Amino acid sequence: MAMARIERTVALVAIGLVAVYAGVVRAGMPRFEYHKIAEVGRQMGQTSLVDIDKDGKLDWVVGERTRTWWFRYVGPDQWQQHDLGQGATTDVGGTAFDIDGDGWIDQVAGTGWYRNTGKPLTEAFERYETGAIGCHDMVAADIDGDGRLDVVAISDDKNHPVTVWYTIPADPRGKWIEHRIGAGIHGGVGRAGIGDLDGDGDNDVVRGDVWFENVGGKGTQWTEHAGLTPPGGNRPERYGLAIKVWLCDLNGDGALDIIEAEADTPDGRVFWFENKGKGRAWECHLISADRTGQDFHSLAVADFNNDGRLDVFSGGGPLSKDVHKGFIWENLGKGGRWKEHLVVEGKECHETVAADVDGDGDVDIVSKPWNGNLHFYLRNTLVEDGR
Repeated sequence: MAMARIERTVALVAIGLVAVYAGVVRAGMPRFEYHKIAEVGRQMGQTSLVDIDKDGKLDWVVGERTRTWWFRYVGPDQWQQHDLGQGATTDVGGTAFDIDGDGWIDQVAGTGWYRNTGKPLTEAFERYETGAIGCHDMVAADIDGDGRLDVVAISDDKNHPVTVWYTIPADPRGKWIEHRIGAGIHGGVGRAGIGDLDGDGDNDVVRGDVWFENVGGKGTQWTEHAGLTPPGGNRPERYGLAIKVWLCDLNGDGALDIIEAEADTPDGRVFWFENKGKGRAWECHLISADRTGQDFHSLAVADFNNDGRLDVFSGGGPLSKDVHKGFIWENLGKGGRWKEHLVVEGKECHETVAADVDGDGDVDIVSKPWNGNLHFYLRNTLVEDGR
């Protein structure tokens, strides 16, 4: 159980759910300094911020469809590029956590995983095939309640659109055990799209437009619930429905709400669904403007100004019809009022992640494009400025 707690902590850091730091609170948003990480790759996903080498600083993990890298954080303008692995196939789905329980962060990337030997600076990661699907989204969570992380994956493959979860065997080098949840879409199970929506003590799964109830808590029986459609319907474009998803208690009533961003559309929105009754009733609230000109193919939720309230980041992806922009919507109180802050412009954002990269007590942002190879770091200067 101690290892399970460690793994859960690692997973939370990986998705950017960092703690609120006391003593540094500022009305409004701090400055974000722009820093270039590298120019490499194209059409990448698998993004995570995790400590690969155990130096106490978060590193940037990102990959193409058959190749993954990690970038060691040395300083805001100094990131050392390292190969993480090649051969496993995926769309953009992949995530980093300690798969084999040895205390070192590994990477799963669709059909395979890469084992961190404990010497990531000098030894190659070991690759093992899992038998899993190449996927658009891949998330680590405890689905069957045994205290160990499992993996949820979603694919829009025209021959087999499916949402599934995998039990990782005691020896993770063997074939992983697949369990069906429901049908798949292009993108919908976000990096924080799993949680207890109905308050029965087990993890349910959100697929953007619907949520799947984990009946009995073992992941063997699922009931699909509709009701997650914003006013006017979703705005899918080229690839069908694509929704970035984040679960959190936004209004402090003890029930998990759902924050969503519309992706793969030239004029997306960001909104949240208020959980009005154990996942059976929802009320939609707009966070962004109704018309933005942006393809919001990113979603990161964190307390960016350390005021104790969760704020929301999203940025314009490849289908944006206007100049690419990245925004933080400041939560002015229980999700009822929001203030928009432009934090980056002219940079395409895709599968952005947020966490305290440099360990200074505030939440930073790391992103990259889909159509292009520019990786960048937005350093939060809140603590440094003393605001």
